[in-house]
Amino acid sequence: MRRFERIYDVVEPVEEYRAGGYHPVHLEDTFHHRYHVVGKWGFGQSSTVWLAKDTRLQRYVTLKILKANVSSDSQELSILLHLSKASTDCPGRNIVLQLLDHFEHRSPNGLHLCLVFPVMMSDGEAMTVRERPRYSDYVRNISKQLLQGLNFIHDQGLIHGDLQPANILFTLNSNLSSEILTEPELSYIQWLPGIESDNSAPRYLVTSQRPRGMLDDVAFSALTVKIGDMGGDYKLLTVTIALWNIQYNASPVTPVALRAPELLFQHSWNQKIDIWALGCLIFQLTTNEALFPIECFGCSKDEVDRTLRSLIDNLFEGGILQFTSRIREKVPTDFGQEESENLADFLWAMLQEYAEDRKATAELLSHPFIVGLSGAANGESSRYMTHSVR
Repeated sequence: MRRFERIYDVVEPVEEYRAGGYHPVHLEDTFHHRYHVVGKWGFGQSSTVWLAKDTRLQRYVTLKILKANVSSDSQELSILLHLSKASTDCPGRNIVLQLLDHFEHRSPNGLHLCLVFPVMMSDGEAMTVRERPRYSDYVRNISKQLLQGLNFIHDQGLIHGDLQPANILFTLNSNLSSEILTEPELSYIQWLPGIESDNSAPRYLVTSQRPRGMLDDVAFSALTVKIGDMGGDYKLLTVTIALWNIQYNASPVTPVALRAPELLFQHSWNQKIDIWALGCLIFQLTTNEALFPIECFGCSKDEVDRTLRSLIDNLFEGGILQFTSRIREKVPTDFGQEESENLADFLWAMLQEYAEDRKATAELLSHPFIVGLSGAANGESSRYMTHSVR
């Protein structure tokens, strides 16, 4: 039953402020006696996300507050704690978004798990919407960091399962302040006539105060890149490589357009679904276009799956030569022919139809596109330019 007047601004669904739903947050609220809310980052299906000032350590943090009905069985905290305990010097450890703190908060709607992270100013989805050109050094640097992060995740016995532009996070290698926020726009909540108001909902909802385009002109050397959202609906695996090759009962939450062929055909799957998704993701970060543009609105699941299968079939039928031509058309002119060809081959190594044909993260980190033109000139590219077209 509806309780509120509809709100048409870009905010979380107001009807989700109910028992088991979102926690009602107001600007200037303080959590856990130290996290003072100064602005709104955004919201998701199961959480709202805020910029807060850690008054104990005098720094800004991201505060993610989960809905009450997903807090008790959320695997995100278990996964983050598992990663934080890893005794490894793997450089990719610093590429995965670090959990700074966690606590529970009681509200009228239930008990909420709250997760505290470093501040990340933008994400891959927002940055590709801006359609700024990406040059080879930029793409190489970002790709290398993502591979290092994914290598760490896989080494810890995990599959991300939801690699997508929105989960690739960017920020500056410098101190931040609340001045990065835009002015808050408040949408005041109106209760429907005849509905008795209570404290399950806030007085107002806040649109995102994340500025658009704040990192558009920033050099890649000034950016910090992180892989976020480790809370997908897949199981936390024990750290045993053999478990990567069994049938999983859980299903990954990978967006449709980034799903590997084995997910479409409901075959067994392993960590190589992340490699396929990474290939699609890097293509989009490079070109500002989806590799497989899918329109889901108004379409049934079968219709969406058929469309994606057709697009994937077209990719394989065209082969590496047609794919390379597509890359050349999409990158800036001064990207360079050799760099374009290396990039195409790098992505093709991830976009193989069969999981066993896709290169693992460690192999991809030594690809000529990642090591640079000097490595390719020394003959390191020969063993990569041999992908067969099935």
